[in-house]
Amino acid sequence: MIRIAVIGVGQIARQQHLPALAASAAYHLAAAVSPVPVTMEVPVFASIEALIESHIDIDAVAICTPPSMRYDLAMQALEAGWHVLLEKPPTLTRSQAQALLADARQRGLTLFAAWHSIHAAAVPNVAALLKENDPVRVEISWKENADKWHPGADWLWRPGALGVFDAGINALSILCAVSPEALVFEQASLDFFAQQQAPARARLALVGARTRCPISASFDWRHERENEIWEIIWTMPDGAQLLMSEGGARLSLGGKVMPLAESREYDGVYDSFAALITAQDCALDLRPLDIVTESLAYGTRHHQSDDFQ
Repeated sequence: MIRIAVIGVGQIARQQHLPALAASAAYHLAAAVSPVPVTMEVPVFASIEALIESHIDIDAVAICTPPSMRYDLAMQALEAGWHVLLEKPPTLTRSQAQALLADARQRGLTLFAAWHSIHAAAVPNVAALLKENDPVRVEISWKENADKWHPGADWLWRPGALGVFDAGINALSILCAVSPEALVFEQASLDFFAQQQAPARARLALVGARTRCPISASFDWRHERENEIWEIIWTMPDGAQLLMSEGGARLSLGGKVMPLAESREYDGVYDSFAALITAQDCALDLRPLDIVTESLAYGTRHHQSDDFQ
């Protein structure tokens, strides 16, 4: 059994990581790290340094903090001899991720970038269909309200934060996972509001490297409707639309709903992590992060005057 500590006990950790660990026979939750006092049935430490100094038996950690903190925490965990799971995005930059990967491999430890959305129920079906059919167009709509999913999280808008890409990168992770060809960035348009340092809206244009299939994406973190929009549409050569909706929980082709099992994304994340530890391997897909980094670096920036609360 893998003795694991969760570092960062925020909303996502409480809603997704902890229930998935509790449901898995492969793990034993041994400790947690939270600078904010929380009540749990396991020891909670204020810092990773305190966890290390406690000498509690730990095999692995899941790092669920804001992205800006993950590199330093992951390096400390590797130095302590622990396998590391990184919430998405794994790091802020490719150079950070590559440094962690080199260190993990040198130590014989597992480093895993947990792109949870690729474990949605529809993803294997989509990947299988796209192996047989090159789409002629792809359209992504990923729209939600930041305050609903990250209430009071001002780190979302600080310098170096990803803003709307914190959510939009989930769609990009699915796109990269199912596409049989490389994806190439072409252009992006980014909307910034008030004094925020990260975009709240983004529109991207990508293209398939081999087929030149146009791919458009619309990301919005100011979405005011009650229901989120998490969908990708692949238009097939015969004009039929392959629609993945609800973040990958539903799938239809030409209007006909395809039967799927229940999406249990974080169960898939932890199953994969356990398998990698057993195989003494790493998995660090950086393609979604590369697209986001290129969008932030080369996108046209539009600064809006109204505030976004």
